Amino acid sequence: MKVRAMVAVAIAAGAVATTAEQAHASTTCTWAGTHVAPTGTFTVNPGVTNTPSTGPLKFMATGVLGGGAGCHGTMTWVGQLDAGATCSFSTFRGRVYGFRGVRRFVGRGGGVDVPSQLFDRKGRLVGVENADIMTDSNFPHTTDCTTPQGFTGGWEDMFSSVITRFGGGR
Repeated sequence: MKVRAMVAVAIAAGAVATTAEQAHASTTCTWAGTHVAPTGTFTVNPGVTNTPSTGPLKFMATGVLGGGAGCHGTMTWVGQLDAGATCSFSTFRGRVYGFRGVRRFVGRGGGVDVPSQLFDRKGRLVGVENADIMTDSNFPHTTDCTTPQGFTGGWEDMFSSVITRFGGGR
């Protein structure tokens, strides 16, 4: 093979590899501040308790996005904690607003570990999220789980989160 041809093949291979890497790169965003400075708010209505709920509970979470490409604006989740939800564990799902290319969320967890999957409008997995809800603002309210009203939230600085968006946030 001539030197020119070998150089052309090498350049083409490098371009393909770079394009493939960019297509699969991920973006990390913060949502609602950071672990040391949470700014997010969420509500549960009616409140979640230590007794499994007999039906779904309305859920909303909101906070400012920050970080990499596409991580700007305010993201809001509107959905539900499924029937059987308790303070220590629930399955939650709903609609995402304010984060381009992300339409729905589904999560399972409670307490310290609250991971979620993020999906686009076609149902494809486009990212993951893990909220830190054991904040200084929430800690005094953990006993709300033992009351008939339950944990309803609604005060400031309730959570922060890290989101990994697959595909570079496009």
